Amino acid sequence: MDWLVENAHPTTLDEIRETQLLGRRSTPMVGITLDDGYGENCEFAIPALLQRKIPVTYFVSTHFVETGEPFPHDRKRGILLRPNTIEEIQGMSDQGIQIGAHTQSHIDLGTRLSQAQLKFEISDARKKLQDWTGQSIDYFAFPYGLKKNISQAAIDVVFESGFKCFLSAAGGMNWPGQDADHLQRIHGDPGFASFRNWMTYDPRKIRASCPIEYTRRVASLSSNSPALASQS
Repeated sequence: MDWLVENAHPTTLDEIRETQLLGRRSTPMVGITLDDGYGENCEFAIPALLQRKIPVTYFVSTHFVETGEPFPHDRKRGILLRPNTIEEIQGMSDQGIQIGAHTQSHIDLGTRLSQAQLKFEISDARKKLQDWTGQSIDYFAFPYGLKKNISQAAIDVVFESGFKCFLSAAGGMNWPGQDADHLQRIHGDPGFASFRNWMTYDPRKIRASCPIEYTRRVASLSSNSPALASQS
C-alpha cells in the first residue's frame, strides 16, 4: 500500500466511475475493495488503509454478518474464520469507508434462480446495509465474479434495486470512456512482483480483459489512462 500511494492514485469507485463517464483520466487510478466481510480485516487491513488515508469499498454478505456463521467456502476447507459483526460494519461506515453489497448468502448468481431469490439476494441485501449504516449503497459485487457467475437476470435486478454499478472479478482494467455501469477487478495477488506488473501499463492488458456482455447502454471508448478496481 505504501508503494501504491507513491506510484498511483488510490481513489474511490465514485471517482473511477466518473472518469469512465467523462472519457478521460490524467493518472492511473486504483480502487481497493475487500469482499465478504471478515472480522480479521478490522485487526490489520482496515486500520492500515485508514492510517494511509487510502479509500476502500467494503463488500458485505449480510447473512454471515447477522448470524456469525462461517462462510460456506471456508467451511469446505475446514477453516472457520469469523465474519464481521453488524457493529463492525457500522463502525467502518462511521469512519468513512464505503460499504457495498455482496448478496445475503454469497450465492452464485450465475445459476438459475427465481426472481424472488434474486430480489432477496440483491435488493434485500442493499436495503439491509442501508438500514445498518445510513449510507446509500451504490455498488454491488458479484460473488466469485467470473463470467459464469453473472447472469443478465441478476444484472437486471442490480439496476432495478438502485445500484449505480456492478463489479466483476475476472481480471481487467477499466479504461476511461468504457462502461461506467460495470467495473472490472483484479485479485490482490500476494506476490509483489505480480502486483507491480498489474500496475504497469501494457496495451496487451486491454486485450486480456474479460468484459461481461449484458444489455445496457455503454459509453464510448476514449483516452488511454488505466484504472483498476482491485479485489481481495
